[in-house]
Amino acid sequence: MAAALVRAIAPAAHRRVHLRGRIARSDRPARVRFPLRSTAGADGAVAEKSDEEDTAEEEPEAEAESLDAFVARACARIGRGDDDAVKITDMLRANWFESPQEINALSTTELTGVGVPAKFAIEIEAMREEAAREAEQAAIAERLGANPAATSALGGADGWIGGALPGPDARLPRPTRGRLAATGRTALANVRVTRRKRLPPYSLRDDEIPGALADELGRMHKGVTSRRVGGAKAPVRVTTANNYMEVAKGLLGWYCRCKLGGWDGATPPTDPTLLKTHPANAPTNLSLRDVFPSPDAEGAALAIEYLQWLDEKRGVLPSTEAFQLRCLIALAKWLHGSQTNEHGAAMEQPVVMELVRVQRGNVTLATKGEHAADEDAKWLDWPDYLRLVERLRWECAPLTHAGDQRPDKDVAMAVQRYLLFAILACVPDRQRTLRELELGRTLACEEVDDAVDGEDGDVTTVRRRVWTVKHSPDDYKTGGAYGARPSLVLDERLYPALEAWLFGPPDPEEEARGFTDRDYSGWGWRACLSPNHDCIFSRPNGEPWNVSELSRTFSRAAMRLTGKKTNPHLVRDMVITHVRGEGIATDAELEALSLYMGHSIAMQKGTYDRRTQEQKVAPAIGLMSAINARAAEKKAR
Repeated sequence: MAAALVRAIAPAAHRRVHLRGRIARSDRPARVRFPLRSTAGADGAVAEKSDEEDTAEEEPEAEAESLDAFVARACARIGRGDDDAVKITDMLRANWFESPQEINALSTTELTGVGVPAKFAIEIEAMREEAAREAEQAAIAERLGANPAATSALGGADGWIGGALPGPDARLPRPTRGRLAATGRTALANVRVTRRKRLPPYSLRDDEIPGALADELGRMHKGVTSRRVGGAKAPVRVTTANNYMEVAKGLLGWYCRCKLGGWDGATPPTDPTLLKTHPANAPTNLSLRDVFPSPDAEGAALAIEYLQWLDEKRGVLPSTEAFQLRCLIALAKWLHGSQTNEHGAAMEQPVVMELVRVQRGNVTLATKGEHAADEDAKWLDWPDYLRLVERLRWECAPLTHAGDQRPDKDVAMAVQRYLLFAILACVPDRQRTLRELELGRTLACEEVDDAVDGEDGDVTTVRRRVWTVKHSPDDYKTGGAYGARPSLVLDERLYPALEAWLFGPPDPEEEARGFTDRDYSGWGWRACLSPNHDCIFSRPNGEPWNVSELSRTFSRAAMRLTGKKTNPHLVRDMVITHVRGEGIATDAELEALSLYMGHSIAMQKGTYDRRTQEQKVAPAIGLMSAINARAAEKKAR
């Protein structure tokens, strides 16, 4: 059921895409070149356009809407007739308003101030918001080279065509110029997607940590990630232990710079050495025991004071405070261990219980707190994301827009960017899945037999390949709660590009042997990056991706083409918001989707669904109208 829902989110092409071209092993080119499936041609061929053909004829300018038509349209939206529209138009003209532009410049309060009905004024505000959204969608579509009014130009309703990569004669799309290019040239660091202002750093840097403290933090990291005698719980993941390390550096940095150094942590310090060198007020033998001095309840005082400082001076959100608190509890547990009661049973130390008490009071705030990020700065509607995926496929062309050959490494990075976005289009998973994907371990090719009806009515068997992502409990974030994960099936539109990345051009001999046990090939685009690891995707320098570099690469591509600083994890929010907002899934399918994506249905509703409360209750308004109408009909009978 989950797989069927994923196909509904990104419907597969009606016909199967086959790798084309028969290249003998001895005649292979230096690098892989695939034919391009055009967005316009029915046979999948690309027709190169001349400069004259590439210049579109300008459409005639649409006639401006009159005030009478504008008011009549607004009245019709709220169920009022022509007579009401004429009265409101006369009232507006009596106040010297002659155009829709002048009306749109007024607030709801100003409109009601001239005497128009409040419901009409509210509807004008709604129309203004809708027009702004449509303009934003048109700008994104223009960036992606698509006409938002013609889905046929996108090759389908979802905008993603997929299939083979551009062929040897395909060129890059022409560079964007003028207003549309301005945002794409903006430095990623200068694009703010949060309402919080930038504050000076306070955590201890690695070069500030004394040797004894570094050894202590190393022992903590090893202790929480390894099984040990007396350990009450299973070891945590390395990523979780790294979070403990960062919170410990933040706590100790606050202790040295603010608690001992007198800095408030929000304004630039008057003493620059507080941020540039090891703080002079720091103890020579700085340790975690300086901030968790004892196992009794008083030992949690500094940690609680640190949380209060984060809230008052740094303005962190409840979700961030809850994260810090979980890590502080883990540090206190590791440092002071547990105690034994009179019955010989192990129990937590009072310092831990004091922090747990604070944690219980923060649960509600953390789950219901607002987002710090400005969603408009990074949010893409799901159709726009799919159009972005297709545009990235166009960018895999081997020639520049001027017809010059691109370096193999540049094309390889373009193919990789397309695959990163496209995989999330059919498997909206966490970023970790992309970073740790390995051929034969977490990415596998299976061969299955499909029953197909023949022309003479007989049923024949066709063997086809299916690429899937497979996760054991250790391979994804919530594996401890959900165990081994169902296979995540990749969309067939992705196969030609994925196989070109891994293996190179199609080889009849190797295809006959199948893909189930093949290894990376020196003919694939992946080999152009000279990776020094076994992961499928690689940084340009051959190293495996880390969290920050992959996120920046993802956001940079989205920013350049859409003006939105989208990140990999936000794709999960976008697809769930689209599915729940459009009402295209049943409750059973939504539950299946939550299992498919590795989270609970409560998490799906509360965290990933980004619709506003008004959008969530909108179906109830129509439902109540239908209920009341049926009740009236029943009473009339």
